[in-house]
Amino acid sequence: MKQTPQTATKKMITKTADPQTPGDKPMKLLLPPGTKFNDIYMDASDVAFELKISKRLVRNMRASGKVSYTNPFGKIWYLRQEIAEILEANKKPRRI
Repeated sequence: MKQTPQTATKKMITKTADPQTPGDKPMKLLLPPGTKFNDIYMDASDVAFELKISKRLVRNMRASGKVSYTNPFGKIWYLRQEIAEILEANKKPRRI
């Protein structure tokens, strides 16, 4: 039987939607007591604002491996500490 793109897509969706797939397990994050999720992670729009770049450039940095990320809840998150390190490394000295 010849597969059309529509049938191949249906099989792929069924495979990823299968609850027995190991990657579909719910993720549990361990945060220190009194710490909020947003104190540790930031989303792409926050990263773009902090670095004064576009969200597209943030995505390109992620794709090239220049910045690490996680995807716990279906949204991409970046470590605040790593973004702070990027800012510190690229800081220009002030002119007097």
